[in-house]
Amino acid sequence: MITKSFEEISVGDIAVTDPRVVTEDYVRSFADLTWDRHPLHLDPDYAQQTRFGRQIAHGALMLSTLLGLVELDPRYLQCFYGLDQVRFHRPTYLGDSVHAVSEVLSVRPRSDGETAIVTSKGSLVNQDGDLVFSGEFSFLVGETHSLDLEVGAR
Repeated sequence: MITKSFEEISVGDIAVTDPRVVTEDYVRSFADLTWDRHPLHLDPDYAQQTRFGRQIAHGALMLSTLLGLVELDPRYLQCFYGLDQVRFHRPTYLGDSVHAVSEVLSVRPRSDGETAIVTSKGSLVNQDGDLVFSGEFSFLVGETHSLDLEVGAR
């Protein structure tokens, strides 16, 4: 979603990503990383006895998945600025496939003239077309000369 300078981003720009399957390994890795080992996510016998009837992915994992799916080019994206209106509309089950949809809501240039706050609505939609997660994400985005930065893995 943030793939160009703030001068080139327009309200209403939409990006749709390829899907990602939410696997048991993906959920377990997130649980290990965050220490969130609630049995609803990890224990099929426990999860079967809950209102969900089977294991579900962590809500925070779905938020992180959305951020991982959308394209955020480090030549322009300077930092994650804020998060509002977070909603978990329905559970994401192991084996579900989700894709992200992002729409730019506002571009607010800052007084420095070199950056803007770009706010977009991000959503995750499952394989059945059901909305599972949504939120408004704000990013600090640079101008065209930000391209001069070297991008590489360390």
